[in-house]
Amino acid sequence: MLKTLKNLFSGKGIRPLIIVDIGCRWGFADKFIDNSNNIIVYGFDPDVKECNRLNKIYNNKNIKLVPIGLSDRPGKRKLFLTNEPACSSLYKPDQILTENYPALDCAKEVSTIDVEVSTLDMWTEETGVKYIDYIKIDTQGSELDILKGSEKILQSVRFLEIEVEFNPIYIGQPIFSEVDLFLRRHGFVLWKFSNLVHYAKEGESDIVMANDTVNYDSHRLEYEVRGGQLYWADAFYVRKQIVDATYENESLDQLKRDSEIAERLGFMDLKYRIDKIQASI
Repeated sequence: MLKTLKNLFSGKGIRPLIIVDIGCRWGFADKFIDNSNNIIVYGFDPDVKECNRLNKIYNNKNIKLVPIGLSDRPGKRKLFLTNEPACSSLYKPDQILTENYPALDCAKEVSTIDVEVSTLDMWTEETGVKYIDYIKIDTQGSELDILKGSEKILQSVRFLEIEVEFNPIYIGQPIFSEVDLFLRRHGFVLWKFSNLVHYAKEGESDIVMANDTVNYDSHRLEYEVRGGQLYWADAFYVRKQIVDATYENESLDQLKRDSEIAERLGFMDLKYRIDKIQASI
């Protein structure tokens, strides 16, 4: 595999779009599966059995499973296993939350194992991957650690999706404000939130409160507010020059690549902005 990847990134031929999903349990590549041979998708998860399962499901030479854990530095770490395997984390679940919030029973600790972890920068150097177009990270609290171990390759990334916590579910985990400051220092800006998740003690989510609104310029959408505290969401970040539509030092090829990823992620507003620039060239 190493030789194949180094040949792929030797500079010959068309550059493929490179997609990386860190924390890929349950499947991860659906929005990128089609007849295109110009997309390579890498899924990372430390669970070897899950990687083998996904490999059989996809059975696609352009989708590659990597059974390793990632963090800010290589070494041995303790992995806290939980009732729902997808909630397992390198950070210890907060027992007070998992025992008092019914929806968080999934994150209740059941055991621990020691795992070896690496960094994304080390992996890309070892495999010869020279750039990544889009990264998604969902690793139950260790997202910022992974970003810190990716600072070199992060310079090439155009779009980034990351799970962020506004209130910690795992002890000592970084929260949204820390992740946001890190990404802004590296040239990204927040584009959208999705999947805002609240947790409540028993019965509180049944309480319907006053309605609230989401506003898109003059488009005002009303929604029902229920009891519970906001804990996490998926945050989408984009390179600032894409949002600002400043492509003075970018190639036409980069415009086309950004447009395709924006479309595949469902960001037709960004695609419109990018395509408008292409039309003016």
